Amino acid sequence: MCVLIQLFLTASLLLCAYGILFDEILPQYGRSLVLVGGNLALNNSLIYHKIVTLAGGLGRAKLGIITAASSNPEGSYTYYQEIFRSLGVLQTTYIPVSATNSSLAQDPATVQLIQTQTGFFFGGGDQYRIIQALKTDNGSSTPALVALEERFTKGAVIAGTSAGLACQTGTIMIRSGMSWESLRHGAHDSYSASHPDDLVYEPRGGLGFIDGYLLDQHFSQRGREGRLIRLLADTRSGPLGTNRGVGVDENTALVITHSGTPEARAEIIGQFGATFIDVSRASVINGSGYYDIRDIFVSYLTHGDEIFLSNMTITFSTSKTLMLGHEQYSRALTSADIFGGSRRNPDRKPEFVRAATSIFDSRLDRSTYGDTKKSNPRFRVTMARTGHDAEGWVERRSGFHSDITSYKNMYVEINELKV
Repeated sequence: MCVLIQLFLTASLLLCAYGILFDEILPQYGRSLVLVGGNLALNNSLIYHKIVTLAGGLGRAKLGIITAASSNPEGSYTYYQEIFRSLGVLQTTYIPVSATNSSLAQDPATVQLIQTQTGFFFGGGDQYRIIQALKTDNGSSTPALVALEERFTKGAVIAGTSAGLACQTGTIMIRSGMSWESLRHGAHDSYSASHPDDLVYEPRGGLGFIDGYLLDQHFSQRGREGRLIRLLADTRSGPLGTNRGVGVDENTALVITHSGTPEARAEIIGQFGATFIDVSRASVINGSGYYDIRDIFVSYLTHGDEIFLSNMTITFSTSKTLMLGHEQYSRALTSADIFGGSRRNPDRKPEFVRAATSIFDSRLDRSTYGDTKKSNPRFRVTMARTGHDAEGWVERRSGFHSDITSYKNMYVEINELKV
């Protein structure tokens, strides 16, 4: 066992020997999470301070850092330790669980370490490593995960970025995949090195800190709308399937309070947004080609917007106004690379968001489409604002790409484009 792990385990035994469990400073916000879509900027003080506040506040928060997703867990811990120490937390602690050493999650010293924390932060990397570290081969909880669940129930915040977001679901957990490959080949429950871009999920599910929603990260920036839609549709009738998913954008957080209760709600904070997808009314048309799915409903929420997770009731930020009757453009936009994201030009809205937003900001069009860049087959995504409950809201800035835009209940269907 490495020296760093031994030091932290020894410290935990000393703390618990003196009975210092710190329950008295746990905040009373209910079961709360701060889930970041990845690429959390060092200057995003809003998100970092939200984590610290929910963990007890400056000078009181005791954060357990879990970096099992990383290929270099100790180096990753040092990175996050420096960030949170600079923000004024009382203490950061390395939680030594590892995909390569399953005994650590069984160790009473690890459990005792967890019991002294007021919050936990999961770093990025590969979410499957987190599952390997904290779950047994049959999918049950290790003693370390049971301790995390107990702390969460008592008020300790669960936070994470990228893989640290994806692993928190109680549904099946997404592992990898690109949107076109997902539509073309469907979902698989095991990884193949010969097909690295195929859609792969973990059937045992995630850690279970949020119920009813499949989670995805780096969402709009990497054009992952197609893969989340396909995974939801393919697995919704399975043991850990669900009709609902949320993809969180980079440098953006989903702040959830009262998770697992009828009062569970989420607020979006940060630079971009979160995409909520509902396939409860969706139908897959068999025999029409490679893939044909209809009646999907999509909402995109940005900073300050809130949603009740039980019924998907949305409240837009008071800084935004309804687009209807105040549209800035005549026609909606199309896309020749609908899942292209924004990696080539981060100053533009990602392709899916760009096309979708333009429907609500158009005076003449109520629908538009975008095609996949890849062909054989080429897929077409059709989007429409239909019905009275489809709305677009906006906080105007200097132009289309800088406007902070949100929408709800946009209709979507995906078809193989016949040529």
